[in-house]
Amino acid sequence: MSELPALLTTTIVWMCRLAALAAAVNALELLATREPLSDRGVWRAPLLSQQWGIWRRLLGPRAFTVVLIVQLALAAILGVAPGTGAGCGAAAALAFTSWLAALRFRGNVNGGSDAMLFTVLGGLAVAQLPNVAGVVHEGGVLYIAAQLTLSYVRAGIVKARERSWWNGQALSAFLSLPAYGVPAWVPRRIPNDLPALRLASLGVIALECLAPLAWFDPIACLAVIAAAFTFHATTAALFGLNRFLLAWSAALPSLWYAVHRVS
Repeated sequence: MSELPALLTTTIVWMCRLAALAAAVNALELLATREPLSDRGVWRAPLLSQQWGIWRRLLGPRAFTVVLIVQLALAAILGVAPGTGAGCGAAAALAFTSWLAALRFRGNVNGGSDAMLFTVLGGLAVAQLPNVAGVVHEGGVLYIAAQLTLSYVRAGIVKARERSWWNGQALSAFLSLPAYGVPAWVPRRIPNDLPALRLASLGVIALECLAPLAWFDPIACLAVIAAAFTFHATTAALFGLNRFLLAWSAALPSLWYAVHRVS
């Protein structure tokens, strides 16, 4: 990829490394939950296998464990050989194992984060294709940037339509849900009208709705990237949503390339 502009090459390298980390963590988390995936667990094969079709042989308890180990190996390849043919193959294969995981559970294991990582891996596979024009590699990165931006805008519009997000009630409700494992130092009963909650809610709506500005000005792009990373890091700390932090971190560098390509 030496013939590519330096910024594009650097962007692809960093995105590959971050995506490799995200894919490795996903595999390790699923390996740690092998008991629920066993024939005695809540995700046991007899309950779900009718939906697996021709992939049934890869999704049973033992076979899926092998798939996850292969995913770890592929993540290592993507991390150490970004921007190469090997990196291209690893990204494509990781996208396939991510799809297999979604099929195994009849949907994304962790919602939008798995869908975003799948998008990133698919785009990186295109961005590392050997023996193609540089515009193809650009297309892979810009596709990720477009999907990333749309993910924010769509989420922002949904929140903006809900009154509970404007007055802080929605965020208060999330913090009180025991399923998220919010740290003990966070009060379980937070007043809905707390100014800090309203300010945080408005900040999230503003970040998501204004994300397209990142395409048109480098300073705005840096602000969006910094705000987005802070947002995802905070949700990881408060709600345990580490997959969102990793998947979106792998996608965020694409915005930096996009703003330089557009402007």
